Amino acid sequence: MVVSLHALAVVVGVAAGALVVTRRTPAPTFGLATAAIVAVVALVGAHGLFRLLHGGPGGLWSSGLASMGGVGAGTAAACLAAWITRRPVGEVLDAVAPGALLALGIGRIGCFLAGCCYGRPTALPWGVVFPALGLPARHPLQLYSAAGDLGLLLLLRPRPEAPGLVACRACIGLGCLRGALECLRDPGTRDLLPGGSVTLAQAVALVLVVAGLVGVRVLRGREPSTMPPRRRS
Repeated sequence: MVVSLHALAVVVGVAAGALVVTRRTPAPTFGLATAAIVAVVALVGAHGLFRLLHGGPGGLWSSGLASMGGVGAGTAAACLAAWITRRPVGEVLDAVAPGALLALGIGRIGCFLAGCCYGRPTALPWGVVFPALGLPARHPLQLYSAAGDLGLLLLLRPRPEAPGLVACRACIGLGCLRGALECLRDPGTRDLLPGGSVTLAQAVALVLVVAGLVGVRVLRGREPSTMPPRRRS
Protein backbone atom coordinates (compact mmCIF):
# COMPACT_ATOMS: atom_id res chain seq x y z
CA MET A 1 0.00 0.00 0.00
CA VAL A 2 1.43 3.39 -1.04
CA VAL A 3 0.77 6.30 1.32
CA SER A 4 0.89 9.84 -0.07
CA LEU A 5 3.10 12.04 2.09
CA HIS A 6 0.97 15.01 1.13
CA ALA A 7 -2.20 13.26 2.27
CA LEU A 8 -0.47 12.15 5.46
CA ALA A 9 0.60 15.73 6.21
CA VAL A 10 -2.97 16.93 5.64
CA VAL A 11 -4.31 14.32 8.06
CA VAL A 12 -1.70 15.22 10.69
CA GLY A 13 -2.42 18.92 10.19
CA VAL A 14 -6.16 18.43 10.58
CA ALA A 15 -5.67 16.38 13.76
CA ALA A 16 -3.28 18.94 15.27
CA GLY A 17 -5.57 21.81 14.30
CA ALA A 18 -8.55 20.05 15.87
CA LEU A 19 -6.61 19.71 19.12
CA VAL A 20 -5.93 23.45 19.14
CA VAL A 21 -9.60 24.25 18.49
CA THR A 22 -10.66 21.90 21.28
CA ARG A 23 -8.27 23.51 23.76
CA ARG A 24 -9.47 27.01 22.87
CA THR A 25 -13.17 26.32 23.44
CA PRO A 26 -14.77 26.13 26.91
CA ALA A 27 -16.68 22.99 25.89
CA PRO A 28 -14.25 20.38 24.49
CA THR A 29 -17.03 18.31 22.93
CA PHE A 30 -18.32 21.31 21.00
CA GLY A 31 -14.77 22.23 19.98
CA LEU A 32 -14.05 18.75 18.65
CA ALA A 33 -17.34 18.62 16.74
CA THR A 34 -16.76 22.08 15.28
CA ALA A 35 -13.20 21.20 14.27
CA ALA A 36 -14.39 18.04 12.51
CA ILE A 37 -17.12 19.86 10.59
CA VAL A 38 -14.83 22.73 9.60
CA ALA A 39 -12.09 20.33 8.50
CA VAL A 40 -14.38 18.29 6.27
CA VAL A 41 -16.02 21.35 4.70
CA ALA A 42 -12.65 23.06 4.23
CA LEU A 43 -11.18 20.03 2.45
CA VAL A 44 -14.21 19.76 0.20
CA GLY A 45 -14.01 23.49 -0.56
CA ALA A 46 -10.28 23.35 -1.27
CA HIS A 47 -10.67 20.36 -3.57
CA GLY A 48 -13.73 21.83 -5.25
CA LEU A 49 -11.95 25.10 -6.07
CA PHE A 50 -8.95 23.20 -7.45
CA ARG A 51 -11.17 21.13 -9.73
CA LEU A 52 -13.05 24.24 -10.81
CA LEU A 53 -9.79 25.90 -11.81
CA HIS A 54 -7.85 22.92 -13.19
CA GLY A 55 -10.35 20.14 -13.82
CA GLY A 56 -9.45 16.53 -13.08
CA PRO A 57 -11.24 13.34 -12.11
CA GLY A 58 -13.58 13.04 -9.14
CA GLY A 59 -12.58 11.84 -5.69
CA LEU A 60 -11.11 13.83 -2.83
CA TRP A 61 -7.54 12.66 -3.36
CA SER A 62 -7.67 12.39 -7.16
CA SER A 63 -6.23 15.87 -7.60
CA GLY A 64 -4.96 18.83 -5.59
CA LEU A 65 -6.26 21.32 -3.09
CA ALA A 66 -6.59 25.10 -3.40
CA SER A 67 -6.01 26.50 0.07
CA MET A 68 -8.06 29.66 -0.41
CA GLY A 69 -11.10 27.56 -1.24
CA GLY A 70 -10.57 25.78 2.06
CA VAL A 71 -10.25 29.06 3.96
CA GLY A 72 -13.54 30.36 2.57
CA ALA A 73 -15.46 27.13 3.05
CA GLY A 74 -14.03 26.55 6.52
CA THR A 75 -14.94 30.07 7.66
CA ALA A 76 -18.50 29.62 6.41
CA ALA A 77 -18.73 26.27 8.23
CA ALA A 78 -17.51 27.82 11.50
CA CYS A 79 -20.09 30.62 11.23
CA LEU A 80 -22.83 28.09 10.52
CA ALA A 81 -21.80 25.97 13.52
CA ALA A 82 -21.95 29.05 15.74
CA TRP A 83 -25.40 29.96 14.41
CA ILE A 84 -26.80 26.44 14.89
CA THR A 85 -25.48 26.15 18.44
CA ARG A 86 -26.32 29.79 19.27
CA ARG A 87 -22.77 30.56 20.31
CA PRO A 88 -21.05 33.90 19.62
CA VAL A 89 -19.56 33.80 16.13
CA GLY A 90 -16.48 35.71 17.29
CA GLU A 91 -15.66 33.16 19.97
CA VAL A 92 -16.00 30.26 17.55
CA LEU A 93 -13.86 31.94 14.90
CA ASP A 94 -11.24 32.82 17.54
CA ALA A 95 -10.95 29.12 18.35
CA VAL A 96 -10.96 27.93 14.75
CA ALA A 97 -8.47 30.45 13.29
CA PRO A 98 -5.37 29.28 15.22
CA GLY A 99 -6.20 25.63 14.52
CA ALA A 100 -6.60 26.42 10.83
CA LEU A 101 -3.20 28.13 10.72
CA LEU A 102 -1.56 25.08 12.29
CA ALA A 103 -3.29 22.77 9.82
CA LEU A 104 -2.25 24.97 6.89
CA GLY A 105 1.35 25.08 8.10
CA ILE A 106 1.65 21.32 8.43
CA GLY A 107 -0.17 20.82 5.14
CA ARG A 108 2.38 23.06 3.40
CA ILE A 109 5.12 20.72 4.54
CA GLY A 110 3.21 18.00 2.72
CA CYS A 111 3.18 20.23 -0.38
CA PHE A 112 6.97 20.45 -0.15
CA LEU A 113 7.33 16.69 0.12
CA ALA A 114 4.99 16.24 -2.84
CA GLY A 115 6.83 18.84 -4.92
CA CYS A 116 3.75 20.96 -5.67
CA CYS A 117 3.13 24.70 -5.20
CA TYR A 118 6.81 25.39 -5.86
CA GLY A 119 8.42 28.78 -6.28
CA ARG A 120 10.29 30.59 -9.00
CA PRO A 121 13.84 29.60 -10.01
CA THR A 122 16.47 31.05 -7.67
CA ALA A 123 20.25 31.12 -7.26
CA LEU A 124 19.99 31.44 -3.49
CA PRO A 125 21.86 28.75 -1.53
CA TRP A 126 18.68 27.30 -0.06
CA GLY A 127 17.07 26.77 -3.44
CA VAL A 128 15.66 23.26 -3.91
CA VAL A 129 15.77 21.05 -6.99
CA PHE A 130 12.52 19.10 -7.10
CA PRO A 131 13.03 15.64 -8.68
CA ALA A 132 9.93 15.86 -10.88
CA LEU A 133 11.04 19.22 -12.31
CA GLY A 134 14.82 19.00 -12.41
CA LEU A 135 17.03 22.07 -12.73
CA PRO A 136 17.02 24.93 -11.97
CA ALA A 137 16.73 25.17 -8.21
CA ARG A 138 13.60 26.89 -6.98
CA HIS A 139 12.38 28.79 -3.96
CA PRO A 140 11.01 26.31 -1.38
CA LEU A 141 7.85 28.38 -1.30
CA GLN A 142 5.99 25.67 0.58
CA LEU A 143 8.43 25.95 3.52
CA TYR A 144 8.20 29.75 3.47
CA SER A 145 4.44 29.43 3.77
CA ALA A 146 4.67 26.79 6.50
CA ALA A 147 7.04 28.94 8.55
CA GLY A 148 4.81 31.98 8.08
CA ASP A 149 1.64 30.12 9.09
CA LEU A 150 3.27 28.71 12.22
CA GLY A 151 4.77 32.11 13.04
CA LEU A 152 1.32 33.69 12.84
CA LEU A 153 0.02 31.01 15.17
CA LEU A 154 2.59 31.96 17.80
CA LEU A 155 1.45 35.59 17.61
CA LEU A 156 -2.18 34.69 18.33
CA ARG A 157 -1.71 34.16 22.04
CA PRO A 158 -4.90 34.02 24.12
CA ARG A 159 -5.46 37.23 26.06
CA PRO A 160 -8.45 39.24 27.34
CA GLU A 161 -9.99 40.93 24.31
CA ALA A 162 -13.22 41.26 22.44
CA PRO A 163 -14.38 38.02 20.77
CA GLY A 164 -13.44 38.02 17.10
CA LEU A 165 -10.19 39.98 17.34
CA VAL A 166 -8.02 36.86 17.19
CA ALA A 167 -9.76 35.78 14.00
CA CYS A 168 -9.44 39.28 12.52
CA ARG A 169 -5.71 39.35 13.20
CA ALA A 170 -5.38 35.90 11.69
CA CYS A 171 -7.12 37.15 8.52
CA ILE A 172 -4.79 40.14 8.27
CA GLY A 173 -1.67 38.06 8.84
CA LEU A 174 -2.66 35.26 6.49
CA GLY A 175 -3.74 37.70 3.79
CA CYS A 176 -0.48 39.66 3.93
CA LEU A 177 1.58 36.48 3.98
CA ARG A 178 -0.19 34.80 1.09
CA GLY A 179 -0.29 37.96 -1.01
CA ALA A 180 3.45 38.48 -0.60
CA LEU A 181 4.47 34.87 -1.18
CA GLU A 182 2.37 34.68 -4.32
CA CYS A 183 4.96 36.95 -5.95
CA LEU A 184 7.56 34.17 -5.52
CA ARG A 185 5.35 31.45 -6.92
CA ASP A 186 6.28 29.86 -10.25
CA PRO A 187 4.22 31.47 -13.05
CA GLY A 188 3.17 28.03 -14.28
CA THR A 189 1.34 27.29 -11.02
CA ARG A 190 -0.46 30.62 -10.61
CA ASP A 191 -4.17 31.18 -11.27
CA LEU A 192 -4.38 34.58 -12.94
CA LEU A 193 -7.59 36.58 -12.97
CA PRO A 194 -8.77 38.22 -16.22
CA GLY A 195 -6.26 40.91 -17.06
CA GLY A 196 -3.25 38.79 -16.15
CA SER A 197 -1.79 40.98 -13.38
CA VAL A 198 -3.44 39.66 -10.21
CA THR A 199 -3.85 36.05 -9.14
CA LEU A 200 -6.92 34.56 -7.52
CA ALA A 201 -4.93 33.95 -4.33
CA GLN A 202 -3.88 37.61 -4.18
CA ALA A 203 -7.47 38.76 -4.67
CA VAL A 204 -8.69 36.53 -1.85
CA ALA A 205 -5.75 37.65 0.30
CA LEU A 206 -6.80 41.27 -0.21
CA VAL A 207 -10.34 40.41 0.87
CA LEU A 208 -8.95 38.75 4.02
CA VAL A 209 -6.83 41.79 4.89
CA VAL A 210 -9.67 44.27 4.33
CA ALA A 211 -12.15 42.14 6.28
CA GLY A 212 -9.65 41.74 9.11
CA LEU A 213 -8.90 45.48 9.29
CA VAL A 214 -12.60 46.37 9.31
CA GLY A 215 -13.21 43.78 12.03
CA VAL A 216 -10.39 45.11 14.19
CA ARG A 217 -11.69 48.65 13.83
CA VAL A 218 -15.20 47.61 14.83
CA LEU A 219 -14.14 45.40 17.73
CA ARG A 220 -11.27 47.47 19.13
CA GLY A 221 -13.53 49.52 21.37
CA ARG A 222 -15.09 46.40 22.85
CA GLU A 223 -11.90 45.02 24.38
CA PRO A 224 -12.14 44.52 28.15
CA SER A 225 -9.98 46.91 30.10
CA THR A 226 -6.86 45.37 31.65
CA MET A 227 -6.10 48.48 33.75
CA PRO A 228 -7.00 48.33 37.46
CA PRO A 229 -9.82 50.67 38.51
CA ARG A 230 -8.76 53.99 39.92
CA ARG A 231 -9.15 54.51 43.61
CA ARG A 232 -11.12 57.49 44.78
CA SER A 233 -9.16 59.85 46.94
